[in-house]
Amino acid sequence: MFEILLLVGCAVLGAMVVFFYQREAKARADLVQAQADLEKLSASQAQVIHTTKLASLGQMIAGVAHEMNTPIGFVKSNVEVVSELLGEYKQVLDKCIAAFDTIHNLDLARPEAQAAVKRVLPKLRAALAGDTRLGDSRELLKDSVDGLVQISNLVKNLKGFARVDSDGMDLMDLNDCVESALTIAAHQLRDRIEVRKELGQLPKIRGVASQVNQVLLNLITNASQAMGDSGSLTLSSRRNGGQVEVEVTDTGSGIPEEVLPKIFDPFFTTKPVGEGTGLGLSIVHKIVTAHGGTIKVRSAPKKGSSFLVSFPIDHALLKQQV
Repeated sequence: MFEILLLVGCAVLGAMVVFFYQREAKARADLVQAQADLEKLSASQAQVIHTTKLASLGQMIAGVAHEMNTPIGFVKSNVEVVSELLGEYKQVLDKCIAAFDTIHNLDLARPEAQAAVKRVLPKLRAALAGDTRLGDSRELLKDSVDGLVQISNLVKNLKGFARVDSDGMDLMDLNDCVESALTIAAHQLRDRIEVRKELGQLPKIRGVASQVNQVLLNLITNASQAMGDSGSLTLSSRRNGGQVEVEVTDTGSGIPEEVLPKIFDPFFTTKPVGEGTGLGLSIVHKIVTAHGGTIKVRSAPKKGSSFLVSFPIDHALLKQQV
């Protein structure tokens, strides 16, 4: 009887061992599969983020190209007009030179030659003095230089966005980032959005300027879209204790209270399908936190939104600036 019980016990124990072994093997297999799925998901998310950045860069370049069209257009037009004016002025000068050559060849000892010179010289003087083409050309060239300066500033600001994946922390002025972002976003705001700047004096901080530019451009773009055909956009900066802050405030449609806790979640969007990936504010939050900063939002439906971005001050660096 004892042997039978022993055999039964061994059989039960063996069955339990097999059961738990199979269960553990399945758990290991499930874990491996879960890790593989997670890696695929991470790769897919990274690809979507990369694609979103490229799309954002494409929109930004299109905006800059639009901004460049105006100064390039009037510089081209001015140069063409100046070319015509100088061509006409050269004809006047050629006639004057021919007249002076004629005078030079005259026998000025003869009274009739002297009379001819007295008649011709006042006319030549009046022709040159009354000709405005040289002055007009000068003004047009001055305007063209102003246009080239605008183009140069656009290119300079665009370069500030070029290396969006740079990891190098450099000295940067937060107000310069505000100006760069506004310059790049100008085509979205012109003629419909009133822009107000209330920029305080700030100490320089360490950061990746191209990434901070991206943060501000994203917030400005969102504000522009929220305001539709008209509105007011205010960008302010200040020092607040051990932080420097920049605030982007709009008079747009606002964000519903139930949506606010989700706006920084990856892939969350209130836009219609196909009009947004839901990664814009997620990337903004990631960049800000990577700089040791914070981002907060205040909003109310039909009253607008305000995003407050704060970055820490490097106190060792601050002592060097004082």
